[in-house]
Amino acid sequence: MSAWRWILFPLGLLYWGITRVRNACYDAGIFTSHEIEGNSICIGNLNVGGSGKSPLTLYLMKAFQSTHTIQVLSRGYGRKTRGHIQLTTAHHAADVGDEPLMYFKQKNPQDEIHVSENRMDAIRKLNRDSNHILLLDDAFQHRKVRAGFSILVSDFNAPFFNDFILPIGNLREPRSGAKRADLVLFTKCPSEISADTKKRYTEKAAQLGLSAFFSKIAYAPLQSVNGIPLPKATHALLVTGIANPQPLKNYLEKTFTVSHIEFSDHHEFTAEEIKKIHKKFDTFEPTKTIIITTEKDFMRLESSEIYQEIKSYPWFIQPIELSIDHETEFLNSIKAYVRKN
Repeated sequence: MSAWRWILFPLGLLYWGITRVRNACYDAGIFTSHEIEGNSICIGNLNVGGSGKSPLTLYLMKAFQSTHTIQVLSRGYGRKTRGHIQLTTAHHAADVGDEPLMYFKQKNPQDEIHVSENRMDAIRKLNRDSNHILLLDDAFQHRKVRAGFSILVSDFNAPFFNDFILPIGNLREPRSGAKRADLVLFTKCPSEISADTKKRYTEKAAQLGLSAFFSKIAYAPLQSVNGIPLPKATHALLVTGIANPQPLKNYLEKTFTVSHIEFSDHHEFTAEEIKKIHKKFDTFEPTKTIIITTEKDFMRLESSEIYQEIKSYPWFIQPIELSIDHETEFLNSIKAYVRKN
C-alpha cells in the first residue's frame, strides 16, 4: 500500500464514519428505501474499479432472455447527457455510456436498456409485469431503491474482505455492507483454485451470511471489425481503456507477442490518438500484426468520427464471457427468487 494512502488515514476514518451512519439510517428506516415491485436483481460491488459487473450483467441477460423480458437500468457512466434515456439504434456511447450500449447490442428485440442518474425516477417510468426482470447495473450503494435480489461481485485477486475503506483501500463502504447481498460471486479467478483457498473465501463470505460462487473469464474467438479473416499473426497491438486490462494481456500473451497501449477506464478516444495507434502499428510487420481491443472499448470507437479510418486497419474485438463454477446451483439461487415473484 502506498505511503500517501496512510497519510490520508484520518480521511479514511471520516469516510468510514459517514458511510456507516448513512447505512445505519437506511437500515433503521430513517432514510426511505423503496422496494422495487416485481423481479429485480442488483449487480454491484463494494470497491471502486473493475470487478466484473458488466460481464455478469450480460450473463444474466442471456440466461433469462428465453423466459423473460429483460430491462437493464444503468447510470450510464461517462455519458455526456443527463436524464432518463431508453436506448435506441440512434444512440452512441457519448449519449448513453459504453456499457449500456454494449448491453443494447446483445439484447433481444423485446428487451430494454435504460440509463438514468435517478434510478427511482426511471423505475417509476418503466412498464413492468411479472414477466419482466429488471437488472440494476452498479446499484449496490444506491439505497434509495431496494432490489429483490442482490449479487455482490468481488475480484478474486483483491477480495473485499481483505480491502479497506477509501482512501486507505478501494472500498466504497465498510466490508459489513456485504451483508445486504444475497450471494457473492468472486470473479477473475485463476484456472485452478486450491481447496484450502476456496474454503477460506467461502468461510469469509459465510461470516457475512453469504453463499460464495467462483467465476473466471472465458475468451471467445476474436471478431473482425472490417470483416477480414483473422491472419496468421504473431504480434498483437493491444488497445484498452478499461479498469484492469492485465488478465486480457496475460491471455493474449499465450498466442501473441503483445505491445500494449493503455488508456484510463472509459477513455474517450480522439482521432489524433487513433492516428498515433495506427502510426505505431505501421512500425511493425503488417502481415504478422493485428490490433486488438475489448467490446467495451469498441463501443467508444464505433460511434466516433474516426470509425471509417479504423476500418482500414486490421482491428479485432476480443469478446469475453463468464464461466461460473457450480453454474446450475448459482442460477437456481436466482431462479428461486424469480419464481416467488
